[in-house]
Amino acid sequence: MNNATRILLATTFLTIGSIVLSAQSDRYRVDIDLRNVVDDRVEVMVWPPAITSDTATFVFPVTVPGTYEEHFWWRLVVNFRAYDVNNRLMDVERSVDSQFVVRNARTLRYVAYELDDSFDDRTGKVNIFAPAGTGWEADSIFVLNHGGVIPYVDGMQKRDFKVAIHKPAHLWGGSALPIQRLSPALDVYQAKSYDELVDSPTLYSLPDTATYSVEGVNVLVHCAHPGTDTVAPAYAKELSKLTTTIAKFLPTMPVDRYAFLFYLWRGDASNVANPYAMGALEHNQSSFYFLGFQKRPLGLRDIAIHEFFHILVPLNLHSEEIDAFDFRTPKMSQHLWLYEGTTEYFATLAPLHDSTIKEESFKREIQQKLRDDSDLPEKFSLTNFSKNVLTDEYHDYYDKVYTYGAVNAFLFDIAIRDASGGKQGLLDVVMTLMKKFGPNTPFKDDELFDHIEKITSPKVRAYLDTYVKGTSRIPAAEMFTKIGWNYTAEKTKKEPGFGIKGDFSMVNGKASLVLRPTSTENPVGVVEDDVVVAIAGMPMEEAMQSAEGRKMLASFRNPKLGDEMTLTVLRDGKEVELKGTAITLDVKEYHFIEINPAPTPEQLALRNAVFYAKAAKP
Repeated sequence: MNNATRILLATTFLTIGSIVLSAQSDRYRVDIDLRNVVDDRVEVMVWPPAITSDTATFVFPVTVPGTYEEHFWWRLVVNFRAYDVNNRLMDVERSVDSQFVVRNARTLRYVAYELDDSFDDRTGKVNIFAPAGTGWEADSIFVLNHGGVIPYVDGMQKRDFKVAIHKPAHLWGGSALPIQRLSPALDVYQAKSYDELVDSPTLYSLPDTATYSVEGVNVLVHCAHPGTDTVAPAYAKELSKLTTTIAKFLPTMPVDRYAFLFYLWRGDASNVANPYAMGALEHNQSSFYFLGFQKRPLGLRDIAIHEFFHILVPLNLHSEEIDAFDFRTPKMSQHLWLYEGTTEYFATLAPLHDSTIKEESFKREIQQKLRDDSDLPEKFSLTNFSKNVLTDEYHDYYDKVYTYGAVNAFLFDIAIRDASGGKQGLLDVVMTLMKKFGPNTPFKDDELFDHIEKITSPKVRAYLDTYVKGTSRIPAAEMFTKIGWNYTAEKTKKEPGFGIKGDFSMVNGKASLVLRPTSTENPVGVVEDDVVVAIAGMPMEEAMQSAEGRKMLASFRNPKLGDEMTLTVLRDGKEVELKGTAITLDVKEYHFIEINPAPTPEQLALRNAVFYAKAAKP
């Protein structure tokens, strides 16, 4: 962008009626220009509150809540400039940690800069989980995760923000924040603090939206993708089922609005440099999804139910580290086991509670989570891991909070029910603590176990001290016995199969099945990393969308002896035809769980309390 263009933009912004500039106020005022994207960069201008110190350090986050990785957003900031009250350039320096420092800041009026987006970064400057990232596709799609767009002045994190979005008239913005649509080309929204702003991503695209309501919660579904397909109603139909399940599980819904925001990638590598970083990121009243484009949202339920459940924790129950998150020098809470592990457990339990799934399906999910933890260290403290999750030692174990952490929450739930004679469960504990603290009153990180003990018992506290704070492995066999489940650490059994496993992944922008042999007997002749192109002659994309194809995929996962399987796979860039018959295989299983068909009355009563008891309203 040349200087003439910058001056023109600055002059335009300074005369906009939506931003009053005659005097500085106690809040931030921000202009983001989505109309004039030059060199794939977006222009941003920030008017801070009145500065009363000699220096002002503008901070772009090192990380944001929920990602547990370092972002270093300032690396995508270009040509950061500061202007005084006479519109003259001021000196800008860099701090030791690379933030932007303005001297003689009492005369500062506003700052301006351009931004590269993280989605198409090929320089290696950043490696950001896509659902936390930023992306601009001129006149088409803009992903505004605000931690990568707007800074705050160090020491002024809790001030209000007013953001004006100057946009192409044909684009529509979706967010959990209420958006004032002042004209076709101008939107304005506000946040009470930098924390709320970062917690509320905004997505602009051609309109593809749907809305619905569940138990007093108004839900927005916004899908951004290239092209003019309308897919939001199909996504909303699927999402309404899961939010209904959650509403039946909870005694009350603690929010009145929610936004599901989707960026659906169609394989354009020029817009997305790292398409494999797919998934979702939770926020208090929204969740942002970076997924491959599908007209029918297969596999959405499992990920979306987890993200929505974050309306409990950390929205309404969190420590001081979460409440006043330090974006510059992050200090992590000890209780990731609560924020993520308990959330994942509730997301697994709610469909069983709602009878959407059966006990056998719930058991299989718990069993698989145990099996996914084989690489954990023998001694492992959940609180120590949580506190140090950003370090090299623990960062690689982050995904275990969804497996080991979720199973821990299940066992903890059993422990609470057992200690209370079935009258109290983990959800009751969470709801009681939510009533005590709520969204605006954090607890002290070191005192959470004390609060839990006060509303449960010393026996429950002993579980936390031993298996959550302590390094002992969670007591699966002992706790499963209490509900009539039989547990075996290792077992070999015979069952029909093809000796292969398929993992869903994105390949060339499409949801694909990537294969690997799991047995020395491999009747189909699969080679590691074969990618399924077609199954029984049906293209994989069609198979994933049709009832007939899904039936074939089910046969692939759970074959009967003698079932035949014909696959076309992509191997070393060439298509290869494979064919084989399911045979009897020796399968070694770890963490094998069986449901006792004849439990004792005490075991059955405790199992029913854990699985089906309703939590009392707080």
